[in-house]
Amino acid sequence: MKKNTKKQLNKKKVIPSKKKKNVLVEPKKKNLKRVVKKAKVKTKAASKKTAKAVLKQKTKNVVKKSIRRAGKQDNHVLTFGEIHPASGKILLLIILIIIAFSIFLVQSMTRVEVKKEQPKVAGITSTRNIAREKEINDMVQGYPIEKMTRYIAKQEPKVAAFMIAIAKKESAWGDRKPVLDGEDCYNYWGFRLKSDRMGSGGHTCFDSPEEAVAIVGTRISHLVNEEKIDTPKEMVIWKCGYSCDGPAAAGSEKWIKDVDYYYKQMIN
Repeated sequence: MKKNTKKQLNKKKVIPSKKKKNVLVEPKKKNLKRVVKKAKVKTKAASKKTAKAVLKQKTKNVVKKSIRRAGKQDNHVLTFGEIHPASGKILLLIILIIIAFSIFLVQSMTRVEVKKEQPKVAGITSTRNIAREKEINDMVQGYPIEKMTRYIAKQEPKVAAFMIAIAKKESAWGDRKPVLDGEDCYNYWGFRLKSDRMGSGGHTCFDSPEEAVAIVGTRISHLVNEEKIDTPKEMVIWKCGYSCDGPAAAGSEKWIKDVDYYYKQMIN
């Protein structure tokens, strides 16, 4: 009985001790796992935050570098590549000067060409003579020659007077005029000089009123200034040439008289 009692007591003592050990050990393992899991979670969260912060900082750095590069490129737009900015500005200034000089040179050449196309005629003034224009217009108003008064008024007084007087006698100031293919030849002085364009009656055809006045005015200016012809009587060579006799002299007296009448109105 005693042995059995001891065995039972031993069993009772042993069993509780084992249970106590199991009860104490199991909670410790579970708590440790939880702690480890929490630590891992915290570590992962921290690492994620750290990675985000690093990525954000890198992004900022990249943006800053891009802005700086863009600023440098803007500041060196006019530096011509690798040339120093100061040298680039000097080079740009030289190029602008060359362009400006080229434009000036082209304009000068154009002016020279215009002057060649419209050569200055002896006895013609470069400015308009409004007073003389009005005087001539009052005399020839309504006649075809009226469109030429602006150019005739620029001639020397004697030349202009002869042009008006002779045109009155030769064509009635353009009412009787030579034509070419039905078009006006602008020749109101009976002027004959062989050219590519010849009108009716063997008279020269001009391309414009201005050309007509320039060419005829040059011829009369030569007679007045070089040959010293300054009267209608001497100017009769316009009608019949230097040897004004025979059949060619017919009507010369009347020519002189009519031309003299209008010449004096203009010259006085």
